[in-house]
Amino acid sequence: MFRKTVWRRCVSDVIHSHQTRALNTTILILREFGPVGFLLQEDEDSKQYKVCLGDPHTCTCPTFNKEKDLCQHICWILIRKFRLPRDHEYCFQYGLAERQIQELLQGLHVTKTTSHSDRCASGPSCPEPDEDDRCVRQKAIENQDLCPICQEDLLLKKLPVTYCRFSCGNNIHISCMKVWADHQMKLNSCGVLKCPLCREDFGTLKQLNLEVRNSANVFTYYERECLEKHLGVVCNGCRVCPVVGKCFKCTECSYFHLCETCFRRHAHPQHSFMCRTKRGHSWQSVSEETQMMDKHTMDRSVSAVTCDVVPNHVMKSLPKVRVRKESKLLHPGVQCRICLSRFQTAQNVRSLPCKHKFHTECIDALIQKSNCCPLDFHVIYNPLTWNIRVGRSQSSPAPPGVAQSKRTDPHISEFILPGIGLQVQRGHASSVLRPGTRVSVCEGPSSVKSLSQRLQDLYIHSSHIEPFSRKTVMKHGLQRPREEQTKPSH
Repeated sequence: MFRKTVWRRCVSDVIHSHQTRALNTTILILREFGPVGFLLQEDEDSKQYKVCLGDPHTCTCPTFNKEKDLCQHICWILIRKFRLPRDHEYCFQYGLAERQIQELLQGLHVTKTTSHSDRCASGPSCPEPDEDDRCVRQKAIENQDLCPICQEDLLLKKLPVTYCRFSCGNNIHISCMKVWADHQMKLNSCGVLKCPLCREDFGTLKQLNLEVRNSANVFTYYERECLEKHLGVVCNGCRVCPVVGKCFKCTECSYFHLCETCFRRHAHPQHSFMCRTKRGHSWQSVSEETQMMDKHTMDRSVSAVTCDVVPNHVMKSLPKVRVRKESKLLHPGVQCRICLSRFQTAQNVRSLPCKHKFHTECIDALIQKSNCCPLDFHVIYNPLTWNIRVGRSQSSPAPPGVAQSKRTDPHISEFILPGIGLQVQRGHASSVLRPGTRVSVCEGPSSVKSLSQRLQDLYIHSSHIEPFSRKTVMKHGLQRPREEQTKPSH
């Protein structure tokens, strides 16, 4: 077989770095030129590059023009589009001969891991087609189903999807289809879009724009937070929430976390810890030199971290609603981001503290094994922040002093009169003043003396002082006692 390029025996460090970058970058296929030509665009970037596989491979990006070697776009096509393992010999060659390209197109190197009988079929059923007689039924999303534009696994990516309504019924990310449609409208301004899979009519641009607007509501604020913030995690030492940077979790105590500062201060030296720097990542063991534990603790192996789960009483207190006909959950583009199926009337939907909504059967199975949201990894239950009365998690824990001041323990020697910023010391104040008693000051000047006698044993609590307003005092007909004393008598 005649070959124009040199055959490599191993992957170079430069190609390995390009492969890693390609796997960590979202790239979209805007157009295909035959079986081996592609027009690519990186996510959140307007620049477009044309990639052609052959002997040798070519790309129009600056990296390829400078190095004359595989760039991240060629690596992405080989790994994502044709599903080649990154260590396969075809994945780091300058080019491929015609027979080798035929093997790629036939998918001889793709590993079949699931069969039709093993695929998930217990999830919510697909919605009925729209009222238009031309519409077809949406295909159920199964394991290893890919978006044809970004080549990402649909169930793993967990982004809202749309589908080809007029032909094949296959599923595509709404955000990817929007980029595809914008590029297609530049070439052809007709209102009907073409499916990137079957090349037939996909749907109308108006319908897609409606799904784009509605799907924006399923994203929450917490998803845009940087991964260095461990959402919902409270440091058991300093009570900071959320923990930012390195987060340490005790391997034996449930719901026990420390920030890096408290961990360095040995706030919990009796047990070993696991560490992670970004939420959603796996916990890693902490080195013995870094922990500086005592000999008894160091002798024990650090194998795994305790898996926190949501208690049953907390799960029952999470809000659950039944979808009605007028609900916004039925709008196009709004869907459960676990099974990627639309909500239907009479289905039960559960909300998490991070405001994400899922089918009850989808989310309950997950939070019985994990204590965080599957989308933004926000911790659902923490004993320091969970409010049992309202059945939700507070945004931040109250300081120990504030939490104790709200108790109604009979041994507390003082209490706060709400609204006037005064404190009563028991044993000195008049018996007329009781906890929760409203003191009326609107009865006129005749009640000033009696009121001042009641308040003679009160003192001002500095943290509850409100701004003084002379207009407010004169409105109720009150005068300062000192002015009454200095008023001349006739």
